[in-house]
Amino acid sequence: MELITKDTLRKAMREQFDYSFAAPKEGLYIIEISARARGEKQVGKDATNDDDLRIEIDGRKFPKLDNPTRYLDSPAAFSGGQLHNLKRTVFFFIQLSKGKHAISFVPDGVPRLEEMTIEFAGNGPSKIDLNINQQAEDGDRRPWITFVLVDLPLTEVQSVIRAERRFLDSDDVKIIIDDKIERNPRNGLRKFWFWLGSKLKSGEEINRFNTHIKRGLHYVEFWADRTPTLQGISFNFGEVIQRIPNVYDPEWIGDSTFKDDSEQMILARAIFGEARNVHLSDEARVAVAWSIKNRVNLKAWGKDYHEVILKPRQYSSFKKDDSNHEFVLDPLHQDNLIDKKSWIKCYEIAGKVINGRIGDPTDGATAYHDISYPQEKFITKDVPGARFIKRIDRFMFYFTPR
Repeated sequence: MELITKDTLRKAMREQFDYSFAAPKEGLYIIEISARARGEKQVGKDATNDDDLRIEIDGRKFPKLDNPTRYLDSPAAFSGGQLHNLKRTVFFFIQLSKGKHAISFVPDGVPRLEEMTIEFAGNGPSKIDLNINQQAEDGDRRPWITFVLVDLPLTEVQSVIRAERRFLDSDDVKIIIDDKIERNPRNGLRKFWFWLGSKLKSGEEINRFNTHIKRGLHYVEFWADRTPTLQGISFNFGEVIQRIPNVYDPEWIGDSTFKDDSEQMILARAIFGEARNVHLSDEARVAVAWSIKNRVNLKAWGKDYHEVILKPRQYSSFKKDDSNHEFVLDPLHQDNLIDKKSWIKCYEIAGKVINGRIGDPTDGATAYHDISYPQEKFITKDVPGARFIKRIDRFMFYFTPR
């Protein structure tokens, strides 16, 4: 590990605080943040809300896995209702490009930021070993240490836990991986607490958890009761971790297959390349996305989004000589706010269309063209037999035979 920065901030936050730093090289970084948040009774007798704190990195938010619009009760956030002013630590594993980056601390109430460490973990690691040696502050069952894996796969987690036997109330530890509590059947009625100090003969135990989860946003959470210690932890990614495009750093520098793009990413590129014009409505962008999804569903143009979108002579923005092609390769290459807002909107639309959270405004269309292109030419020369369905904004939509 290469230490980039370590700050003891001890900062009570009443408003958003932005912390800037420079990444000396491209690769995987580990950002460790410790903070406290009070419950409403600790805030004041007339308080109706807890202190809360959420983190953003380069504008990226970290929501609950089962609800992408909720952030303050995410495993990546600090909730006073759970912590009651006890210290909690969150580690973010995130791939960053060389250059300037920003961490935003967004408070609700007056949470307290304690410490932050940023380390460079390497370019292309397949495994990370951390010597944590962190003991929980004495308290009842609550979140203690969380690892946030951003756009990463995970094959295996191995941890070393120390939990002491104590009179009446021993140390206990729970582990939760992507909202699933790992059970320990040896613990009987208390099987949801994987480590029980009352049952650990040596006070220390090493355990492996096979996960085999694909690239994405993942949370590995440790909850503590009393004062256990996480001595060390290892993450096996199952592959060499190299930079892959994401919504906040979408530049593509690979071959023409876009093989590292997720379905949402490749569809977002198509929407942005075909319909990024700021004067177009969101309905038009949704319609473009649905016309592609309809092709995927029919399986006549390809079996998935990559095959459908990359099929030769189908989508003009994916042609190298098209003026929009550079926006497909790097939607943010002009580095302006308008493109950034439009790109993020296209990415959100892609996710909602793929997951069926937005209805199809095209009534089953599988093709379209801009109104500047002659409709008669499209029907007679380009796609004989195409059936016109409707116009949405500047696009004419059709069902095309295959």
